[in-house]
Amino acid sequence: MSKKAKIKVFETNVRVIRLENEDYFCITDLARYKNPDQPDVVIRSWLNTRREIEFLQEWELAYNIDFKTTTHSSFKGFEKYVVEVFLKNLSSVSKWINYTNAKGLFTKRGKYGGTYAQSTIALNFANYINPKFYIKLLEEYQTMKKNQTLLLGDPLDIKRNLTAGNYSLLVSALFSTIDERLLSQPQPYKSRTPFQVEADLLNEIVFKTTAKQWRGLNPDKPTDKNMRDYASILGLIILNNLQFLDSMLIQWNCNKEERRNFLLEAYEFQYPILKRSKTIKKMQELHDRN
Repeated sequence: MSKKAKIKVFETNVRVIRLENEDYFCITDLARYKNPDQPDVVIRSWLNTRREIEFLQEWELAYNIDFKTTTHSSFKGFEKYVVEVFLKNLSSVSKWINYTNAKGLFTKRGKYGGTYAQSTIALNFANYINPKFYIKLLEEYQTMKKNQTLLLGDPLDIKRNLTAGNYSLLVSALFSTIDERLLSQPQPYKSRTPFQVEADLLNEIVFKTTAKQWRGLNPDKPTDKNMRDYASILGLIILNNLQFLDSMLIQWNCNKEERRNFLLEAYEFQYPILKRSKTIKKMQELHDRN
């Protein structure tokens, strides 16, 4: 699969690059939808918003083991960053990275450079800019992922492609039905955000374990890989189907226990049928050969 792509959202061209099996959007391009001449002003405004900073913190805590929350050697840490930013109202991507060792955002220099954000963060930024723009970006991104899956591209990326598209549907459902504060902060009496809760629910049904439990049982595996990279094609196809079903159940306001029951029933229906599929067996053979 190509490491570079472009998405056109209304009349705005948005660059997308792939690094370590993750998609990163150029949010400088996204910001041009709101301010064509000074996109960096939009990004700084976003970074000066407490809710968005709390969202970035939760993402880093979930996916970056090197994220610094307090003062640590050469990093001033998240707490120091928040104090300085909201006292002086002066924020920047470089300051965010230099203070906290954040990984979800980075800046490319040069004529064709810009600020890039991991896809979930970029979608959050698009929603901050304009809800209509966010919805269109999500639609175009889903189309891009579906086309990549149909082409299959690099066989080593098959597993990632299988679940990427419908994960965006799940994210969209959470954005549209859950109090926005719960998207950037843990739920009451819970230590996980809604994204993590839904991922755990689906992982337990399909793989019989959570991502954290799998990591504890497989400390020798690379840190940039997760249990879905080692799952079977059959398991990932079922997961993809359940992500779509879960997104609809969320839209229909089903509670967690109802969703669990529906998803379990769907899994038990699909598994024996898809296990006999010759097409899925051929996809597994294609992956195994590479």
